[in-house]
Amino acid sequence: MVDILRGARPFADPARGPLDIVIDGGQIVEISRAGESEGGNVVDLDGLELMPGSIDAHVHPIHDETSATVGNAAVFGGVTTICNQLYPATGESSADAIARMSREGELGTADFAAHVRWDRSRSTEDVQGAADAGAISIKVFLAHPDKQMQSSLGDLTTAMSSAKSAGLLTLVHAELGDVVDELLRVGAGRQDTAQQMNEWRSSAIEGASVRAASVIAGAVGAPLYVVHTSCENSMREATAAREAGVELYVETCPHYLFLDENSAPPGGQGFVLPPLRSHSDREFMRSMTAAGLVDTLGSDHCGHGPASKPVDKLAGAKAGLPGLEAMAPLIIDAALGDDRWLSRSRAVEVLSSNAARLFGLARKGALDVGFDADIVAIDPAGSSVLHAADLHDAAGYSPYEGANLRGRLTNVWRRGERVLSDGAASGSGGGQYVRGSGRLRVNGHPSVE
Repeated sequence: MVDILRGARPFADPARGPLDIVIDGGQIVEISRAGESEGGNVVDLDGLELMPGSIDAHVHPIHDETSATVGNAAVFGGVTTICNQLYPATGESSADAIARMSREGELGTADFAAHVRWDRSRSTEDVQGAADAGAISIKVFLAHPDKQMQSSLGDLTTAMSSAKSAGLLTLVHAELGDVVDELLRVGAGRQDTAQQMNEWRSSAIEGASVRAASVIAGAVGAPLYVVHTSCENSMREATAAREAGVELYVETCPHYLFLDENSAPPGGQGFVLPPLRSHSDREFMRSMTAAGLVDTLGSDHCGHGPASKPVDKLAGAKAGLPGLEAMAPLIIDAALGDDRWLSRSRAVEVLSSNAARLFGLARKGALDVGFDADIVAIDPAGSSVLHAADLHDAAGYSPYEGANLRGRLTNVWRRGERVLSDGAASGSGGGQYVRGSGRLRVNGHPSVE
């Protein structure tokens, strides 16, 4: 069936509309002025605005969740493609892990791609196997509680060389793990509050790790993608590396744009790594996102159940925050709300188009002919209040509880199928694995003044 979405304007450029967007076979096949298209089922969207479905660049379908459950939850937040952090089991090849994730992910609603965790047991042949199976990156942890997963800078050099040969990006969790481990061992820092977290997992340590990783990327001649960047120190190191010619991309997360150490949820519910930073770091990350120095957004969603996130203590809690459904509404509010600090076009770039280009997600990330009809409809005059009780993940709480947000998500299409109708699910399952099809460099990073 041919559908004609009629009367809505593009969120990034409302002056362009209203438009007819014609969908056939799951793709956008025609765009014209409203009322000009014929021969299809007309869906009246007058007064609404459309943006491409969000691509969450960083999701953990583990802990109390699966690739299927996060895929079902994602579309409620306007996310039509999730980039899963995939952890191969001991002895499991990366290609086999991708096949396992695909079988599970197809039970969810959102489409999905694969970042594959690397550790020193992974051979160059295994990394090539991941690329052949359609992975979009490998992920290296420079800090991790499980020391089998924690990599040294020498390990990172090996990983980046293998990734370069396979044509993959290398994602890096940028903290100096051995330094953090030693600080913990000698008792140099407590971990009972968000402020104390910043003593032993400081922004300076994160920044130093970004610098070290960028030096390695430059030496190897490989691209580098820094996940969940949290602070000014790291942004300045990333910008310096770019100016020195390193191909480096920056991801940040909603919790580094909308929370800080003084607004952290209580106890373990605010525990995330890197930790929540200062208010000034939060404001700096906002300014860099607005300026285009931040390439992508990832929720870094971790659906820990309540037993892993006690409210009365931070020590002993599992790290990670929920945010899969909150990310796009928060960013839309940043472009529409009274305290707007982000342009509409930049919101679309960091939520969707940059990730599609960077990870080679063909036919994703744009409202244009030939692209998948992954579309989110927004009522720009509407509003909503974010409550955990309305969310669909396993956490049972939201760090953004009670946030008043301008711009209400009303409908979501995934490859032309309406999966959310007036805020209610109108379908589930049917997610498809999206293979990486070649990375396109994201250009135009301005300098930090």
